[in-house]
Amino acid sequence: MAITLGDILFGRVRIVRTRPRRRRALPDTPEVKALRVEAKAYLPGRLAELAEMFGFEYNAVRIKHNRSNWGSCSIKGNINLNLNLMCLPEELRDYVMLHELCHLRYLNHGPEFHALLEKVCPEHRSLQKRLKEYKLI
Repeated sequence: MAITLGDILFGRVRIVRTRPRRRRALPDTPEVKALRVEAKAYLPGRLAELAEMFGFEYNAVRIKHNRSNWGSCSIKGNINLNLNLMCLPEELRDYVMLHELCHLRYLNHGPEFHALLEKVCPEHRSLQKRLKEYKLI
């Protein structure tokens, strides 16, 4: 079957060019390895403390080396934390973890999410502004 220009123009056929996603691995330098060890030793315990303090339950926690976010929460109740959190002051680490814990109840940034975040972390607005001063490595 031959494809004509009319087929394409009238939407009967689409030409799709797929490109494989290039995953650029972040370098696993000795500094990153040391940071990973420190993060795995500290972050899961602190997350458990905060979860218990505010009545959250999560499924699992993983330490990752992402280039785009400090943390994330999945629909399955899994929390991912960036090992670069160890480079932040303690109050900013706690803010990120509380932010992700709030996503366990609200998987969005709607009014209910912000009301809950305000309840568990009243200074979240100023902490969010401070967090923007830091870059992921």
